[in-house]
Amino acid sequence: MKSKLNIWLASSFLVALLSTIWIYYEITRHVGDIYFNDSLDSEEFHLCDDQHILQYYSIGTHYFGGKRAIKKQLLDLFPVDGFTDSGLLTVRFVVNCQGKTGRYRAKMINPSLKEIDVLDKNLAQIYKAISKLNNWQPGTVQKQFRDSYCQISFRIKNGQIIDIF
Repeated sequence: MKSKLNIWLASSFLVALLSTIWIYYEITRHVGDIYFNDSLDSEEFHLCDDQHILQYYSIGTHYFGGKRAIKKQLLDLFPVDGFTDSGLLTVRFVVNCQGKTGRYRAKMINPSLKEIDVLDKNLAQIYKAISKLNNWQPGTVQKQFRDSYCQISFRIKNGQIIDIF
């Protein structure tokens, strides 16, 4: 009788421990987290704290000159054609604590909100242009610069970029 109770207690403890570990893992991850991928990301781009990448709006990460400066610089950096579809392309990336960008990821949806593929050459062109934006001000927490996620969206109509926001 005593050994059955011990087995039951040990099993209950093990289930509770595994459940706690799983719950902790789930709540520390967030939708949209961008993890390092050696086939996509540069090893030269480093983060200050890979475990705590915050959202730009919660810590004040911004680009000097705002969206208007981003739009002007991006339109000057690459041609605005070469796309085959219409829709909304959103590029999500990380601004590290030094104001550098990396870990670019993109998704495009058409006007019917269906996800569509973008040619790799077009994505490479956009990623390269975004990487040349050199006026990022990283956000701060307790007066320390922190890594954060940012995003830039491109409105594309009839294969041409018509707006950047």
